[in-house]
Amino acid sequence: MRVRKQTPTGHGEVLADPPYESWAGLVESNAALANSWDVSIAGVPLARMRRDARREATASAAAFSRKLDILVDEAPVDPALLVMTGHQPELYHPGIWVKDFLLQRLAEETGATAIDVVVDSDAFDRVELRVPCLRPEAMRCTSVLAVASPDSCFASTPAPTPKQVAAFREAGIEALATLPAPALTRHFALFAETLASASGDAGNLAEAITVARRRYEATAGTTYLELPLTLQATTGAYLRFLTHLVLGAHAFCEAYNVELDAFRDRTSTRSAAQPFPNLRRTDDLIELPFWWIEGGRRRSVWARSEHPAIVVDDAVVIELTSDPEEAFSLMLAAAPMIAPKALALTMFERVFVADLFIHGVGGGRYDEVTDGVIRRFLGIEPPRYAVASMTLHLPLGGHEVTEEEVAAVEQRLNRLQHNPDQLLGEIEFDTVDERERATSLSIEKTTLVAAIGRPDADKKMIGARIRDVNAALALLMEPLVAGTNDELERLKAQRDAGEVLTDRTYAFCLWDPREVADKVR
Repeated sequence: MRVRKQTPTGHGEVLADPPYESWAGLVESNAALANSWDVSIAGVPLARMRRDARREATASAAAFSRKLDILVDEAPVDPALLVMTGHQPELYHPGIWVKDFLLQRLAEETGATAIDVVVDSDAFDRVELRVPCLRPEAMRCTSVLAVASPDSCFASTPAPTPKQVAAFREAGIEALATLPAPALTRHFALFAETLASASGDAGNLAEAITVARRRYEATAGTTYLELPLTLQATTGAYLRFLTHLVLGAHAFCEAYNVELDAFRDRTSTRSAAQPFPNLRRTDDLIELPFWWIEGGRRRSVWARSEHPAIVVDDAVVIELTSDPEEAFSLMLAAAPMIAPKALALTMFERVFVADLFIHGVGGGRYDEVTDGVIRRFLGIEPPRYAVASMTLHLPLGGHEVTEEEVAAVEQRLNRLQHNPDQLLGEIEFDTVDERERATSLSIEKTTLVAAIGRPDADKKMIGARIRDVNAALALLMEPLVAGTNDELERLKAQRDAGEVLTDRTYAFCLWDPREVADKVR
């Protein structure tokens, strides 16, 4: 069992689990492990399918990467070693971006082919730049690039128009101009220029953002390949993998749900939606972790078990047979666009394509489930994966006030209101008479508190006098109360501003890519 890793908190801190120094060894050991697998996938040996999947992945990645218009690695027909990472084509933060730079370093040190999978089949609400701004208090400002249509995904969303890019750029620069850090504006303006040039020729939103990111990143010397998932999902090996899961839907569903339930038990996860929902079943239909993408919409995919078929919205869209080779031929002829969800995606990449897959912290957690499904469904020992993340803070000098600091002042204020006599030593009185009066009241309160506990005490009368004493003390100590209230408000304001200014999730295009690359060298 892997130990759960938390995202790093310190500026420039990099998480690598296991330690990066062991990654090259993992590449070699995973490659050796793959050579020992002796199972069949939809009628063909896994070794043959893995060879085909690697060939198709590198060829597809090389074809797409020519659009980047930057120097990229040559893609061998049969890569000896292959390393991968991946993410949705968002304006993601440096904690995700760092995976690409670690991928680059690992490829250079091992001679492996390196591929970043662009998960363009995922849904999104909108793509926007979130930045801190001072207006005049610290707050978050947004600049929207694209808004999703219902049931759409990155790949089915058009590339932004010149007008959209210009508005995105203008709003971002306007917000950044309020900050005392002009480098942020320069970085973003440069990215906006690459986005404008990339969008003109891009086929969709995912392609525009990916090309822009790689051109922006070029100063750091990255040369790895990019592979859109929707492109990989058209390859023969992937469609054979899909065929295998359709024909084995009962067993796959059982493995998937059992491992998910075990993960939730093991990690005390209460939500049935975390890390993702169980697969559903009806009398003759079994849900699969895939999306049917057609006409700009994503819909759930189901397998019919008795007479094998793929079903979408209660309609059969691809008829198959129980013979694996014939079923694969029918799948290949249909040429559907069926993209994998999270577990199916990393299961395919880790088993059939990569010698090492680099996850972020979240992906590393859910892939504990993938490990179990690989063992239970495929009957093989899963290859190891790596986890990486990083924290970078913008150069804004924000002070992060902790909740403990706020709570301490709140407790002090509470004591001033209810037990002011305990804090007499913390105030400078204007006159001797005021101090003597406060001291006298404090002594009286001590006497009253002792008296109220006696059996024959007039608790009502003594209680009323204690309240009068507290009120008199509070009046004398009003300057300290007012000062403490001011301190509390100041701390809360600093806390709120600090949360904005020290947020680690701001977009990669606010940093120089060479700064991130330097952190992992």
